[in-house]
Amino acid sequence: MQTIAEKSTTDKRLALYGLILVAIAPTISVTTGFVLKAGILAIFVFIFTKLWMFGLPAFWYLKVENGQKSISLPKMGGWLVSTLLGIGMAVTIFLVYFLLGDLVLSSEDLTLILEPFGLTVPWKLAIAIIFWIFINSVLEEYVFRWFITSKVEQLVGGKWPPILISAAIFTVHHTIAMAYFIEPLGNLLASIGVFTGGVIFSWIYVQYRSVWVAWVAHAIADVAIFAIAWQIIVGF
Repeated sequence: MQTIAEKSTTDKRLALYGLILVAIAPTISVTTGFVLKAGILAIFVFIFTKLWMFGLPAFWYLKVENGQKSISLPKMGGWLVSTLLGIGMAVTIFLVYFLLGDLVLSSEDLTLILEPFGLTVPWKLAIAIIFWIFINSVLEEYVFRWFITSKVEQLVGGKWPPILISAAIFTVHHTIAMAYFIEPLGNLLASIGVFTGGVIFSWIYVQYRSVWVAWVAHAIADVAIFAIAWQIIVGF
């Protein structure tokens, strides 16, 4: 029979193992694709890590930690707060792009990013945008806000340390990927933006305990980002 102290130590150890196993997945994906330039292997790694990021948190929570099933239905509200924060982020994104333009992201940089995947073709870009807003961003909230933020909470406690640490983990793979297409200053500005977004999304999750509420702000911010991308690649 475990003592309370032993159970706490065991829980923290499991939280750390789960955190590491999930947090490294996106970095492995971008490293394979952008650092190693592994071609077709990078596509398979991308698909595998997406499945990994979807399946492992649920498996870890339900089977390893013996948690209870939940679909994170909102019980504490927060829809209006999340919507307003998302709109604020979208306005900020548009303003930054309007003021700094090519310093943040040039048409050449974006074309270089998207062309290898065929995403300079309008209909393919449209499908990709729908995927990123309605599927990938939900997956990111599930992974980074629910699982990673929760694991960091178990390890360090408090409110702001988990928010800041999970936002930093959220930023790492974005920064690595952008380093290969954007000038250092642009990457720094974009990374600050990603980190700020991560802080906002994590704060919403910690405050309201629902990935769906946090996703609203994330989706609105993504709409702004992809509207700019569409304007650059296709035009309105």
